[in-house]
Amino acid sequence: MTIFDGPLLEVDLSRVVANYRTLQSHFTGAECAAVVKANAYGLGAEAISTALADAGCQSFFVATLEEGIALRSMLPDRRIAVFHGVGHGEAMAFLHHRLIPVLNSPQQIERWHEVARANPNAPSILHVDSAMARLGLTPSEWAALAAQPDTIRDCQISLLMSHLACASEPEHPQNASQLARFESACAAFPTLPCSLANSAGIFLGAPYHYQLARPGCSLYGITPDSSRPNPVQNVVRLSAPILQIRTLDSAQSIGYGATIERPVGSRIATVAIGYADGIFRCLSNQLSGYVGDLQVPLVGRVTMDMLSFDVSAVPEGQMSNRIVLIDDRQDVDAIATLAGTIGYEVFTRLGRRVRRDYVEMVA
Repeated sequence: MTIFDGPLLEVDLSRVVANYRTLQSHFTGAECAAVVKANAYGLGAEAISTALADAGCQSFFVATLEEGIALRSMLPDRRIAVFHGVGHGEAMAFLHHRLIPVLNSPQQIERWHEVARANPNAPSILHVDSAMARLGLTPSEWAALAAQPDTIRDCQISLLMSHLACASEPEHPQNASQLARFESACAAFPTLPCSLANSAGIFLGAPYHYQLARPGCSLYGITPDSSRPNPVQNVVRLSAPILQIRTLDSAQSIGYGATIERPVGSRIATVAIGYADGIFRCLSNQLSGYVGDLQVPLVGRVTMDMLSFDVSAVPEGQMSNRIVLIDDRQDVDAIATLAGTIGYEVFTRLGRRVRRDYVEMVA
């Protein structure tokens, strides 16, 4: 029997489903899909996608063909779309695995047109750029395509989509300008259902909703707007084992670079997690963890495999064998704020040594 005592990410699938229901409740369109790219933002695509499918989700989005193929083995009867679209030589793989390419450029349209017109069940999604300057057809490109109804039919385009750049900032003027440009694209393709809203876009209100929403981050508890209370629940608890506790017999610096000193008698816990597991080095001397109900500070630098916490304030009889880094008290957004990043990066940086378990967490 293998005994595991390493970094552990516990994911509450019931909370993921509850977040999906919350997003559905705010969406006025016909269907709420789920974005499960990057291994469901690092939390485990198989378990999360299966739970969402069991909850009634019919459509899923991933980034790459490889992700789509892996997801198809888990979800044999759901719609799976691939944001990056069909690359050179990939068209037959899309057909074989019944994946829906998002067509982002005239080249991808031409690539898909060659095979889709000869296959009766090969739907695609058309992506237009509404001023994000990333993927998607430009206004001149979509105008040219709108004048080619045979190509639209042959490519079996079933949805028109775009992506919001600033939805997490509700007052940002680009939201309204992107909406106006997307409305122009919708008018050019009047028979197609449309999709614009991501997680934050859902909370911009009904004008942004259209027929399909594509939430991602908020399924996993990441706030759609940091300036307002988070409408979704934290879904994880990240903890790591304590390898050793030492009591300093003299005032001493802690860790590489001697960046901090602790006084005589301090109790220092060395914990088995570090930047190789996804803990940002910039959190050195900033992060806190929890032992039971007590908050304890990280002292010294984040290193590849280990952190040091000052647990002097924890009575010896209350010491745990693990320190909790993320939970309801200090969620992923709090960690992201400390690191000067976003929750997406915190989750997707969690490494392979961090075991994922699926549990029901007690509030």
